[in-house]
Amino acid sequence: MKKITSIVMILIICITCGNTVHRQSHYVQNKTIKKDTIIALNDTLSLYYASYNSDTKLWYNLYIIKKKKRIKVGKGNEYNGTGSELFSRLSPNANYVVVDAVIKDYVHESDKDSTLHENYTCAIIDLKKVKIVKQMQQDCDGSWNKKSQWISAGGKVVFK
Repeated sequence: MKKITSIVMILIICITCGNTVHRQSHYVQNKTIKKDTIIALNDTLSLYYASYNSDTKLWYNLYIIKKKKRIKVGKGNEYNGTGSELFSRLSPNANYVVVDAVIKDYVHESDKDSTLHENYTCAIIDLKKVKIVKQMQQDCDGSWNKKSQWISAGGKVVFK
């Protein structure tokens, strides 16, 4: 039931947040370019985004750089194909990082128009396994506690 409620909420957000634009405009502007962007998490770990989409204004193709080695973040959950506004929070033990997982894409309704849908989520990445271990929508405004647990703004342990 909780999963169905989440899906319904996502659909409502997508429907109510859509912006209508001309289809030709979408195809002309939708360019993903190579734009190396590195965000240092600490002395040994960095996030590396290999490309940037100027239409959605998001970075894509996330890698973790460990000891100068670039490792693609494991596909899984719903993170595949989503972008980032370059938000990140490293856990105190440096085993996990929370990143944006923004889904922003066009849905075509006719030959003349397409609708931009946006869904703002976040993902917790296990830095040892370089894999997404949790994706959230409601608890992205949380924070790490001293035990490296993700705590919601309401004080609930969301990830341990």
